Amino acid sequence: MTDSLIDYASASGDDTPRDVSPPPAAPKGADTYRYTLDGATHDVPVNFWDPDTQTLRLGSLLKSHGDLRTRMGQQQKAPESYEIQLPDDLKDAMTANPDDPLAKSAMDWARKHGLSQEAFNELAEAFFRNEAGAFDADAYRTDQLQALEEHLGGKAEHVRQEVGQWFGALMGQDFKDDPELLAAAEDLAADARGVLLLKTLRDRLTERGVPDTRGGESGRATDDEASLRRLQASDAYQREGHPDHATVVRRVQEGWARVARSGS
Repeated sequence: MTDSLIDYASASGDDTPRDVSPPPAAPKGADTYRYTLDGATHDVPVNFWDPDTQTLRLGSLLKSHGDLRTRMGQQQKAPESYEIQLPDDLKDAMTANPDDPLAKSAMDWARKHGLSQEAFNELAEAFFRNEAGAFDADAYRTDQLQALEEHLGGKAEHVRQEVGQWFGALMGQDFKDDPELLAAAEDLAADARGVLLLKTLRDRLTERGVPDTRGGESGRATDDEASLRRLQASDAYQREGHPDHATVVRRVQEGWARVARSGS
């Protein structure tokens, strides 16, 4: 049977007024009561409802509202400048640079939206932890060593040592004078492509010498008797096990041949 759409009260001949006010609020759940006011129904937290009188505890409601406004007024405002703080467990793995353009943009955004230093710290920590998870230094080094092995085969370890000794001897004093130059070199040598670039540079300089644009021919400026004798006295020429031995021997032979031709 469905509910009737009409009121049968007047048809029964009984004109006694009926109470048509809404029924008293009943519990909706464990934490709220349903309350209707001016045609709108509200879910009232149980601590603001008096079940004995079936009415709102207006005093409690007003006090709670006042406390909320007080807490909102006491919220910390955005500082004039933010401090970028790394989580303690990430301080050895990465650095925080407040002058980084991304950091400056983040601080401008936080200031615009009124973030406190504490809120900004939470935002920064989430970023740094994401960065730390995205870059694994040990995994990266393993990948670069593997790339060198694939390119150089069993000579990879030997080439790394020889290139390091050559580059250190060539630039040692410059690295002492300029730590930033050393940092740039270390960044280059941390990548397999950087090591291969240094090896190629060393090989070319050993084979051809430093290009002399004034003479018009690369390497010919060193093809005099004194420079050739210096090459013959070098470890690369004297020691067959040196990785540049064959290249230097060839260069010395070709150099003496050119000297002989020029003197004839």
